[in-house]
Amino acid sequence: MAFSFRQLEVVRAVSRHGSVTMAATALGISQPAVSMMLRECAAQAGFPLFRRQQGRLQPTAETGALLTDLERVFEGVERINRLVEEMRDISVGSVHVAVTPALTESLLPHAVARLLRSRPGIQIAIDSLDILGVTEMVTQERVDFGLVLAPIGHADARLLPLYGGTLVAVVAPDHPLAGRPHVTPADLAAYPLISFSRIHPLGELIEGCFQAAGVKRRIAIEVNQSSVACAMVRAGAGVTVIDPFLLSEPREHGVVCLPLRPAVPVNALALVPRQRRLSRPAQLLLATMRRLAMGRQDAPGGPGEGKG
Repeated sequence: MAFSFRQLEVVRAVSRHGSVTMAATALGISQPAVSMMLRECAAQAGFPLFRRQQGRLQPTAETGALLTDLERVFEGVERINRLVEEMRDISVGSVHVAVTPALTESLLPHAVARLLRSRPGIQIAIDSLDILGVTEMVTQERVDFGLVLAPIGHADARLLPLYGGTLVAVVAPDHPLAGRPHVTPADLAAYPLISFSRIHPLGELIEGCFQAAGVKRRIAIEVNQSSVACAMVRAGAGVTVIDPFLLSEPREHGVVCLPLRPAVPVNALALVPRQRRLSRPAQLLLATMRRLAMGRQDAPGGPGEGKG
């Protein structure tokens, strides 16, 4: 018959204190209970566990051989208890996020930095993928959640809105349109357009905007990332229409960001596995992103406004 954890506690306490009375006090149980468990342990082991010498209970040679491993058991239990306590405080753990490139430079870095300042023990892994890759990682439950732009195709996941804005036009600082308060698809049609294929959700949104304005969208340079489109604009290759989040940081981007009229809403979403409950660190990171997003949208000139 195997020893119970309580019996092991008794053997350890008596070995440490050399007294049934003191062991009982340390464990918070009665002296008769300790004596009874010692007898049960000796009967189960088939040899004496302690001998009385000079008024103290001393471990026998057999018990002494067990004490090193016994201490390791209790050290392991103490580590587990500390870890559980830390997890209760959300000070350790991990978060794995899949994110489209358009969102890697906006709220996510700031939310991660804020989370790690308050919970430095949390580990965070970030995979930058296209929208199909993010969706696949989420539906296969290989990440805690994903971050994408809406609209998206069918995804077997829960959709949690994070923050919103409107499409923006991006031109070089010396471009003829740079001084306009806003631009329309017709304004952009006169210049080489850097844009996305219709199979890309952002490309589909932009295509609909041009169609609604009665303007044919002629793509001069096809890209699949907003950052690449902006790099092309900086080089003087043309103009582009992108989501507002890439250029939402208050720093010099080397391009001019103009509101597109009529306004076309675009939203950032979190994709969460449908059958999986978010861990507390993942919940905390999402909550941090939402708080930051609300602060930006409430501020004058939120996403999609002004120059970069």
